[in-house]
Amino acid sequence: MKRSHIENIRKAVKKVGDYKPTAEQIRAAILKVCPDGEVNQNKQEIVEEVINLIQLSKTSEVIHNASTYSSVKEDEETSSDSFDESIPEEKALTVTQQRKLVSTVASQLQVTLSPSEIVEVSQSLNNQIESRSSLIAEIKSAICSFIDAKADSQKQEINNFVEDTIDYAASKLNDNDRRLKEGLQEINNFFRSDSARIKELSKSIAAAFK
Repeated sequence: MKRSHIENIRKAVKKVGDYKPTAEQIRAAILKVCPDGEVNQNKQEIVEEVINLIQLSKTSEVIHNASTYSSVKEDEETSSDSFDESIPEEKALTVTQQRKLVSTVASQLQVTLSPSEIVEVSQSLNNQIESRSSLIAEIKSAICSFIDAKADSQKQEINNFVEDTIDYAASKLNDNDRRLKEGLQEINNFFRSDSARIKELSKSIAAAFK
């Protein structure tokens, strides 16, 4: 299939209307209308087939978008319904219900809590239910308070780590500085001793030649 055939069909399609056919659509239309490759003789039919493919593509996209939107709405409604169903009709919460609600609200806030953290947060809740809105507010507040406390704890751990690392490094560097001073003193003593030895040797040599 020649590139010139594809470009020729593309121009013809654009003249019909505001269409922007892809090379794949044109090739598909040519293969469907004239698999033998006689493009020029079947140009009009190929153009119509290309337009048909473009329209089908747009229709499929609309259906897909509508389906995606519907799916998202269903997920949102299911999530909301699930939360409503997890709130009991009675005015008191069991331990299991408290933990389930904490897990649900944390998920809606996109906060990941481990099982032990869910237990810790749920323990701070009041098991008496005044209203749905107050319950949600209390759970969110409990989760935020837990996150703040956890962040503060991690910050303190980081500060302690930095201070300990600096102290350790300073101790090691001080040891090196002390060893360097001792080494320089040893070198100085060595050369002083060697200088005295050379002087004694010189005296001995001078006495030998008197």
